[in-house]
Amino acid sequence: MKRMLAAMLTALILLTFLPLASLPARAAGVTFDVLCSVDTEEPAYVGETIVWRIDNVSGGSGPYEFSLEVWKDGQPFSEGAKFPFMDYMFTSPGKYKVLARVKDIGDGGKEYSQYSEEITVKASLNKITKVEPLGATSLRITWNTVPGAKEYYLQRSTDMKTWEWIKTTPGTSFTNTSLKSGTRYFYKVHYYRPGLSRCEPSPTVAGVPMAKTRITSITSPSARRIRMTWAKAAGASGYQVAMASRANGNYKTVRIVTGGTTAIFSGVKSGSTLFFKVRPYRRIYTTTYWGQYSGYRSIRVK
Repeated sequence: MKRMLAAMLTALILLTFLPLASLPARAAGVTFDVLCSVDTEEPAYVGETIVWRIDNVSGGSGPYEFSLEVWKDGQPFSEGAKFPFMDYMFTSPGKYKVLARVKDIGDGGKEYSQYSEEITVKASLNKITKVEPLGATSLRITWNTVPGAKEYYLQRSTDMKTWEWIKTTPGTSFTNTSLKSGTRYFYKVHYYRPGLSRCEPSPTVAGVPMAKTRITSITSPSARRIRMTWAKAAGASGYQVAMASRANGNYKTVRIVTGGTTAIFSGVKSGSTLFFKVRPYRRIYTTTYWGQYSGYRSIRVK
């Protein structure tokens, strides 16, 4: 009996000195989660708006007061919101997170805080790369791929004031048909990525539908002279004539013709063979919009 009591006493003494970490953990105060509407393991982009929120609040006495403060590159960046949620648009690249605070009013205003997961924000990829005329009444609009984007939404305007939605597509190009020759059309694109509240549209890019011309005649009527004509292109206000010494060579502008469809060149080297292309353009205020080049035609100079 004495031996049993001694063993029990020894066990109690040993338990007294066991590390505290071995005891069951016990939560104290207020606990909560800081959640983000997008996958924080993937990059976000400038111009995107996401949602941060405080969720699963438990413990304490309540009621609670909430606040979310935005941090960028390890420093406080924006006061954020005095609510358990916040829409936030990224304005510049960097590493972003929020400092969430929950104040327990029923426990004398005791405050609890924690950071969210960090998000890497990169420069926006949302950009229209090209608006090119395919003919007198059509334009092809092409834009960048944004990683993770499920759909793109294209808008069009003729005055930069009134915009209409013209296409929803998972692709990154669209041919806009049934347009008016020589009319300027403005475009911008939005996209949808899971978790976003919204995204800023791309910068606006404009284009003008113009017909493609063709060289109808090219001759050397006399020594060191060339005369060429081409077809009129609907929607054009002028034409650019380009010349090269080889069919697939480096074509350089040799004449800008406004209004007409004929060009005459004098003083050309006799015996040379030259290659020409023509493309239409439309000048609107201070901006020039270019059409497509014609196929080339060659001439041997007398």
